[in-house]
Amino acid sequence: MPSSSNNVDVLAQPIRQNRLHKFLHKKLGIPRNIVQPFLTTFKILGSPHQYRLRKQLAKDIMAEGKQRLFIPEEDGYRIFDPDDFQEIGPIVRYCAKVYQESRETFAAESLQKHPTKKFLFPILEGVEFCLHPALLQLLVSHPFLDAAITYLGAVPRLAGARLCWSPKNETNLSSQLYHFDYEDLKQVKVFINIFETNEDQGPFTFLPADISERVQGSIGRVIGRVHDEKIYEGGGRNQEVKLVGPAGSGAFVDTCRCLHYGSRLNQRDRVVLIIQFLKWHSSYLSTAPFQVPDDLPGLNLDPVQKLALGIT
Repeated sequence: MPSSSNNVDVLAQPIRQNRLHKFLHKKLGIPRNIVQPFLTTFKILGSPHQYRLRKQLAKDIMAEGKQRLFIPEEDGYRIFDPDDFQEIGPIVRYCAKVYQESRETFAAESLQKHPTKKFLFPILEGVEFCLHPALLQLLVSHPFLDAAITYLGAVPRLAGARLCWSPKNETNLSSQLYHFDYEDLKQVKVFINIFETNEDQGPFTFLPADISERVQGSIGRVIGRVHDEKIYEGGGRNQEVKLVGPAGSGAFVDTCRCLHYGSRLNQRDRVVLIIQFLKWHSSYLSTAPFQVPDDLPGLNLDPVQKLALGIT
């Protein structure tokens, strides 16, 4: 969302590229399970206290015995419904309001940040969420954060967030094809449908982690985008999960382990909120850095939530 001049200081953070990751993995073909541990080791060595703190807090949280939403390791995902936890309602209402105001205020072209991409336009992205502290606080509410903690085994960082509008399109390219994300060996992305979403709206679609592993074992290591026919050859036909359902429906998905695509051949608009949790020591540099000022007003956070936002 375009910002007013008095917000320049908050939003003036550079877009980063992960050239080293791409060079080592995509250009040289070095497997992710070699590239990622090699790169993350240097970050852990640079701040071992931070690494140990996040691991210990995760153990304490998991030992408390509270009822939590778990992401099964084998599946790599967990579906949820609008009434599964109370934070979903406020998130949906807030995001729907931001979307409506944005569409009334700005031309669609102003939301298209990539010149050739005709789908999945960001309404809010990255540090722009700092302009909406009430929504930002909901992103690190414990139903989301604790699920990521139990799956990743450490207090993660909120590496990114996007409120995206995907308009009607006739394309089938780029992230509209099956692919893995390469941020780490594991991560948690939360996808929340802001309005009711049906199959003709290009819903987020993925294969469970065990199916994805089986497909990759059959067709060879997946690097980049893969057409459906190749996925079907590997046994992925009729195994996909489509995130369709009412407003507030969604899923926790490990997109590093689950082959996925979205916004393909939309016949109608779709709006989705995407929240990204990465391990603190992941070497991946977010393309939209998520830096939260320590003195940002309007936040009421506990120590674990502050840690997730990088607030000291």
